[in-house]
Amino acid sequence: MSKSLALIFVAMAGIFWASSGVAVQDFFSHSSKSAMELTNIRMCLAGAILILISSRRKNFWLSLGLLKRHPKLWLDVVIYGIIGVMFMQFTYFQGIAIGGAAATTVICYACPAMVVIWESFYHKRLPKRGEVIAVVLAMSGVFLLVTGGNPTKLLVPLGCVVWSLLSGAAFAFSAIFPKHLFAKKIDPYFLTGVGMFIGGLSTFALIDDWNWLPFFEAEVLFDVSWIIIFGTIAAFLSFNAGLRFLTPEEASITATTEPAASVIISRAIFGTAFGLVESFGIILVLLAIVMPSIVKR
Repeated sequence: MSKSLALIFVAMAGIFWASSGVAVQDFFSHSSKSAMELTNIRMCLAGAILILISSRRKNFWLSLGLLKRHPKLWLDVVIYGIIGVMFMQFTYFQGIAIGGAAATTVICYACPAMVVIWESFYHKRLPKRGEVIAVVLAMSGVFLLVTGGNPTKLLVPLGCVVWSLLSGAAFAFSAIFPKHLFAKKIDPYFLTGVGMFIGGLSTFALIDDWNWLPFFEAEVLFDVSWIIIFGTIAAFLSFNAGLRFLTPEEASITATTEPAASVIISRAIFGTAFGLVESFGIILVLLAIVMPSIVKR
């Protein structure tokens, strides 16, 4: 695969993820189902389908064999599935239910700043210049988005801010935690599918109504189908396919497509609009994502 095509694949993944957030917002406007119930059906069905797709790969069975020889690694896979994937999805859906897809997605992308802070603390080193700039840009951007520059008021509901930041923290965890599993040759496709399915199964303990029939009603069927097929399966497969041929810096630049696309799609479908100050905050968050790459170059 050429590098140009790989960039397109990763960028498309960001657009798929953004469109799924908008579909989630539309779903909640037509359904009384909770964020946890939506997380349940999304992760169970998408995880099962991803397992079927990845089981056609040789590395899937090699990963399964490795876990059979080292069963203690299953605990890490379960932790990744529940804390890294399930909690990230649930908090993201909760944020959307309260404050909408655009604001939630942009606030979630404060997560690169969280990664920088954690990596500096864990490795007992000062962050690099590009990382410091990224943290400042991300925090400033989120501040402007949620307050409009006035710290005495919130333009975005507090619940949305809290859930979105928690989702960003879970996203940062899911990016850092499985590195040791990849180092042991666990296949990313295997980990994504199995982790998602395990995370989905864990949600059965957290919901009272296990009835999936309301998710197939006419007014929400398109939203649910889009969330599972494009917002999950196609997005993860596209991202993993492109990531194999890109450097981390190149991948981080294409990651800006998700918050940008979420703002644009939300504007087109729901008429979601941001003022000048809030729009500048969104731009700062996008710059924060790519700043370490720019400074490094």
